[in-house]
Amino acid sequence: MTHWVAGIDLGGTKIEVGLIAPDNRIVARRRFPTEDHLGPASVVERIAACIDDLQAQLPDGEAVAAVGVCTPGPVDHASGTLIDPPNVPGLHHTPLAALLGERLGVPVRIDHDAKATGLGEYHYGAGRGERSMVYMIVGTGVGIA
Repeated sequence: MTHWVAGIDLGGTKIEVGLIAPDNRIVARRRFPTEDHLGPASVVERIAACIDDLQAQLPDGEAVAAVGVCTPGPVDHASGTLIDPPNVPGLHHTPLAALLGERLGVPVRIDHDAKATGLGEYHYGAGRGERSMVYMIVGTGVGIA
């Protein structure tokens, strides 16, 4: 069995879920409104249902082994909790990693969106091979890493 990963970009207006192959290629994407005003249970269930749908398209015996989520900060990494993200007030103090991990039955890690996407660019994108870089994200909010 190979290890597939789901990557989630949870923002103030939209959630994007990507299915990442063992060779680090993004092979499928889905996008839908955040609708955090419906509460944490709704957000978690819609993310999990999307991952279930993507996972159903994998070859027999293949499965998503882990999930990574980037979210507006601040984030408590130790507990996997969103603290008070200004762009998603409906998810304040939500233990997102625990809720999503329980629903999916796989490890879930969360990180601040600017930091997570900046690291991705540093290792695989525009910053590859550079000694240092600065990454700025501008969306519903603004972040820098």
